[in-house]
Amino acid sequence: MNPFRKLEQEQLQLKREKKEIIDGLLDVYNDYKWLYEWFGDEEYKRVMELAVRHLEKLTKRKRRE
Repeated sequence: MNPFRKLEQEQLQLKREKKEIIDGLLDVYNDYKWLYEWFGDEEYKRVMELAVRHLEKLTKRKRRE
């Protein structure tokens, strides 16, 4: 496999892994949101906030100037 193709495959794999992490965090957020709404326990809200912080870090893009 030529080096450019290998690099392209590695970048695609990283994108897939990032998407899986984001999907997992969204699942956690939605599950804990439901639990928080149902039971009102602040611990559930803290987990939701933590998931949001991680999502923000993963989805921020650097601006091109």
